[in-house]
Amino acid sequence: EDAGITTGMKVLDIGSGPGDVALLAADLVGTTGRVVGVDMNPAIAAAARARAQAAGMTHVSFIAGDIREVEVEHDFDAVVGRFVLKYSADPVATLRAALRAVRDDGLAAFYEANLGAVASHPISPLHQWLGRCFSETFARGGVELAMGTKLHQVFLAAGLEAPRMCTDALIGGGRDWVERFVSAFGASQLRSILPLILQYGVATEDEIAIETFDRRYREEVLSQGSVIQWFPCVGAWARRRAAA
Repeated sequence: EDAGITTGMKVLDIGSGPGDVALLAADLVGTTGRVVGVDMNPAIAAAARARAQAAGMTHVSFIAGDIREVEVEHDFDAVVGRFVLKYSADPVATLRAALRAVRDDGLAAFYEANLGAVASHPISPLHQWLGRCFSETFARGGVELAMGTKLHQVFLAAGLEAPRMCTDALIGGGRDWVERFVSAFGASQLRSILPLILQYGVATEDEIAIETFDRRYREEVLSQGSVIQWFPCVGAWARRRAAA
């Protein structure tokens, strides 16, 4: 919304995954607009396609392919992406490739994480360990940990104007908030990257103790009344620079 994506626009979503961002964009542009999602994984693109069909969103479609290679139309009003550039070995080249599909003076809006550190006060050792476990695993897998902050230089290098930017992070305390947080980012998320955690030697199964992790996390954080903060994320949006 802040970037100016609105009713009737045609939006390209890169690295669309299961379609979350594409469906959000579809709500913004309405049925007079159109959204096309692109993802490298054919199975994930098919799952996103099924979600859109089930929701009756006929103005949303998905293509399986690499944005640097796939053929798309060249009249999009905007390109968007969430948690995608941090996985790219060359985010500038990836963004440039996506911008080829965007009309002159079109928009780019991206949202990326800074995976350097989490925070807690009073200090919760288990919360800090959870953050380090994720950041070290991502780092050893080649993920850019400071992609949020680097969006500014990536936008400029890709031919966009200097972006407007904002940052936010999940932060809170108290039983209800902590319960929701750990159910989303505790054992369930650890399981999703457990093979990589073990492969990279970040932690052992005994150190993780995944079956009791959520209980131990809740007890520690709540017993000392900690406020906890997760990784901050950065949003950036800008228009293409006018051709010289």
